[in-house]
Amino acid sequence: MITVFLILMVALMLFRAPVAVALGLPAIVWLVMMGVPLGIVTQRMFGTLNNSVLLAVPMFLLAGRLMNLLGVTEKIFDFALAIVGRVRGGLGHVVVTASVIFSAMSGSAAADAVGVGTITVKAARERGYDPEFAAAITLAASTMAPIIPPSIIMIIYGATANVSIGKLFIGGIVPGLMFATLLMFAVSVIATRRNYPRGDSFSWRRLWTTFRNAFLVLLTPVLIIGGIFGGFFTPTEAATIAVIYVLMLGVWYRTATWKALYREFVTAGTTVGVLMLVVGISGLDGWVFTREQLPLLFMDTVSGVVSVPWAVTFVLLGVVLVLGMFMDATPIILMVTPVMMPLVQAVGLDPVHFGVLFCIMCVIGLITPPVGVALYGVATVSRLPMERIFWATLPFFCALLLGVALMVFVPGIVTLVPNSLAW
Repeated sequence: MITVFLILMVALMLFRAPVAVALGLPAIVWLVMMGVPLGIVTQRMFGTLNNSVLLAVPMFLLAGRLMNLLGVTEKIFDFALAIVGRVRGGLGHVVVTASVIFSAMSGSAAADAVGVGTITVKAARERGYDPEFAAAITLAASTMAPIIPPSIIMIIYGATANVSIGKLFIGGIVPGLMFATLLMFAVSVIATRRNYPRGDSFSWRRLWTTFRNAFLVLLTPVLIIGGIFGGFFTPTEAATIAVIYVLMLGVWYRTATWKALYREFVTAGTTVGVLMLVVGISGLDGWVFTREQLPLLFMDTVSGVVSVPWAVTFVLLGVVLVLGMFMDATPIILMVTPVMMPLVQAVGLDPVHFGVLFCIMCVIGLITPPVGVALYGVATVSRLPMERIFWATLPFFCALLLGVALMVFVPGIVTLVPNSLAW
C-alpha cells in the first residue's frame, strides 16, 4: 500500500496539484483502502498543529513582509554600499552584505530576494553592470536568509524533527557568514574577469550618514539574536517582538499607513493559513509513514548502499536537493524529515549539524528551476527570463555547494558554537 501512496503523491506533484492536495489525497486514499476511520485525519492534523513553536512562523513571515513595506531594505542597501561599494564589482559585494543584514531580520529567502532584488537590478543598469549578474548574485545571496537566524524553515524543521530551534539558529550563524565569504570571492573573480567598474570613493562621512539612518534597522538582528542567545526570550517570543519592533520603526520613519499595514496583515494571514494547512496534513502523512514502517525501509535501503556517516549525509542531502528542484522547502521538510531522522540517529550524525545542512539544501533548491520560489521572485522584479538568471547563477551555485561539502567534512563549522553554550 505504501507504494500506491508514494506513486499517487509523486503523480499529483508532477501534475502541479496544490501541495495540500498532493500530500493529503494519497493519505485519505490509504485510510479508505486500509479501512481506517477518517476521524484520524482531524486528530493527526490537530495534534501536529498543537505546537507552540509554530507560533513563530506567522510572526517572522509578517516581520519580513513589513520590512519590505516600510522601506527598511533601502536603508540597509545604502549602508552596505558605503562599506564595500568602492571595490571592483562592488555592487555584488553590496548585495551580499545587504543580504546578510536583511537575512538576520526576515527569515525568508523569497522576501530577501524580492526586497534586495528590487533595488539591485535597477542599480546595476545605472552603474554599467550586466543585469543578469545583479539578478544572479541577488538570487544566490538570498539563500542566506533561511540560514542566518531567524529562519522560518529552521522553526518548521525543529518542530518536525524535535531538534532545539535555538541550537539550529546559533548553528546557522557561522555557515551563513561562510557562504557570504564564498559568494564575495566568486564576485571578485567574476568582476575582475569582466572588468566591472568600481564604486564611489570611500567616505567616512557617507558611512556615518548611512549608519545613522540605518541604526535603528540594524538593531533588529541584535534584538532578535541577542535576546535568544542571552536567554531573554524564546524564538517564538522573539518573532512577536520582531513584529512589534518593525511596526515601531514604521511609525518612527513615518512610512507606515493603515491601509498598507492592513493589506500586509491580510496577505500574511492568507499565506500562513495555507502553510499551516500543509503542516497539519503532513502530520497525517507522518502517521501513515510510521504505520507502513517507511523510515525503517528507507534506512535499510540507504544502509545497504553506504554506511560511512559522511557518505550517508551526501546521499540524504542529494535527495533533498533533487526534491528542492520541484518543491518548496516546507513540504520537503514535512515529508522527508520523519523518514530520514531514524537513519540520521542510527549512523550517529549530530541532529543540529544535519538539520542545518538539510535546511541549506532546501534553500539551494529554491534557486533552481523548474520550481524555484526565489528564482521566480528575482525574475519577476528584474524582468529577466528565468533561464538567463539561472545560467548566470551557476558560479555562485558551485560556491554554495563547496560550502556544503566543507560543512559535511568539518562538522565543527556548524556545531562548535551551539555545543559550547549552556542550554
